[in-house]
Amino acid sequence: MSYNPSSYQKWAISLITFVMSIWTLIEVRGLSRWLPISLVDVLLYLVGVQLALVILRIVLAFFFETSDGQDWRLFAHMEIGWRWIFLLAYSVIFISVVDTIIRLFSLNEKNKAVALEEQMLASLNALAKARDNETGNHIIRTQLYVKNLALRLRKMGYYEGELTDRIIDLLFKAAPLHDIGKVGIPDHILLKPGRLNDEEWEIMKTHTTIGEAVLSSAEIEFKDEDGVIAKALKIAGGHHEKWDGSGYPRGLSGADIPLAARIMSVADIYDALVSERVYKKGWTHREAIQEIISHQGTYFDPRVVEAFIAEQDNFQEIAEQYKDV
Repeated sequence: MSYNPSSYQKWAISLITFVMSIWTLIEVRGLSRWLPISLVDVLLYLVGVQLALVILRIVLAFFFETSDGQDWRLFAHMEIGWRWIFLLAYSVIFISVVDTIIRLFSLNEKNKAVALEEQMLASLNALAKARDNETGNHIIRTQLYVKNLALRLRKMGYYEGELTDRIIDLLFKAAPLHDIGKVGIPDHILLKPGRLNDEEWEIMKTHTTIGEAVLSSAEIEFKDEDGVIAKALKIAGGHHEKWDGSGYPRGLSGADIPLAARIMSVADIYDALVSERVYKKGWTHREAIQEIISHQGTYFDPRVVEAFIAEQDNFQEIAEQYKDV
């Protein structure tokens, strides 16, 4: 592609090439914040090669002539409209090639990041199960309770912006990590076959902040500011807070308690009530419902309790289906 060096199109193509190059470099530099340096270097190399070829083409088109002295420049005698059509097509191809390169590298790294996050999540889940005195079915039950509550809340028109399909999926995945902080609780307290005394209970309550510390490290490692680890962190640190501010560890109240933690709170207490423990018999489904309703607006978010009441039959079905043997 070439134009008469005296024409304004010489400057037009130079400007467009410059703008496209700057755009490409900005895109690649943006990827450097989360892509390995080696991949960024490869992208920069590919962009550089492509840019060099474009510049070479322009130089050849502007400055070379045939041996007989005639202007050999392509489209030199074409109408201006056709020249711009060709220029536009070439620009589209240029942008498409660069965009494809970036997308391929981005997709590859995104897949690697997802796989790594899943491995980390599996490891954290295994750690939580190893130190939790609950059963594996407890984790399954609470996951399903949380999902049902979230879906019901959205259906009722509550917290719709905070309960998208993606966020509900994250809550489902994060729920098993709500008590991961128990990894830091001594065995003589965690495994005690009976009720804890006041001193032991104060130590047990620290599992919330311990869980936050564990998950904060994972969040920083994976730069997971809006993913499953971030949701798990809010749940671990806030699922024992109470609506009226009488909970722990920080005494948060109302909407200051993360929504994920408020949902988890109802799911966790229901499962604790209906499940049998070495120090108590399991409550009936009806007794558990009445207990939770009695604390609507004091311990629990009133809207979450509304959703719980609407989902009570599903809760009972889940409790029966995944009952501890």
